[in-house]
Amino acid sequence: MKRILFTALLIVSAITAFTFTSCKKEEPDTETQSAVDNSVCEGEFTSRMPVINSIAIKEQGVKSMMSGSPTIIIAPSDTADGFPITLILDYGTVGTVDAIDSKTRKGQIQATFDRSWDSLGAIVTVKFLNYYVKNAGAANFVQYTCDSMMIVHNAAYSYTNTIIGGKCIAASWNLEWACTRLLTQTAGMGDTIASNDVFQSSGTAVGKNREGKNYTVNVVVPVVKKFSCPWVDSGRIDITPEGLSVRTVDFGTGVCDNQATLTINGNTFVFNMN
Repeated sequence: MKRILFTALLIVSAITAFTFTSCKKEEPDTETQSAVDNSVCEGEFTSRMPVINSIAIKEQGVKSMMSGSPTIIIAPSDTADGFPITLILDYGTVGTVDAIDSKTRKGQIQATFDRSWDSLGAIVTVKFLNYYVKNAGAANFVQYTCDSMMIVHNAAYSYTNTIIGGKCIAASWNLEWACTRLLTQTAGMGDTIASNDVFQSSGTAVGKNREGKNYTVNVVVPVVKKFSCPWVDSGRIDITPEGLSVRTVDFGTGVCDNQATLTINGNTFVFNMN
């Protein structure tokens, strides 16, 4: 009798466990934070290379001094001794509204050239000094800093951009970002007009979103950034947050807006690149 009762209890327990497991639904993967936070860091960090490139070309290889917005500073004593030469883009301490993308920037970007920028193989190392950016209509600034940023002039219109220890810091969150990217200029070559420059990039990146989750990025279709547009406007990347499925971000077909689509396990969401 005891054996029959024990066996019956085992059967009931097994049925209960099976029923509980069968009824428990798997939570859908709707994590979009990694894609949003990647766009915050990538958009600003990778856009500074075209700015430095355009100004260096205007400076005839970084050999002279000009004024403008931002204020461009090259110490005469620096150029007197030849390279390396340090160029400073000064956006002031209050903030300067960029006429091209309407973002407000303050602080400085310091770029040190090891030789004339029109020479293949030229290297520029970049530092962000109290550098902050605010989107048009946004209330608060985001600070951008990194341990190291290096740009190498590989070919006529091709550059390698490496960022180590990048951070994007707001009042309530702190993002981490690093990348190795190949940037190729596809429009605006041959003149000194920055607003018509277009660059496409490929390569990889890693980051940590505001929730502390690590993620990796792989460019599937080259990402295109018009200098005149505040956001990436075409291309496709794969983002893999730690412990989650790969999700694909599609930036569109060339329309300048802050929207992109995110596809996770066949489900598509629209999100804003802020």
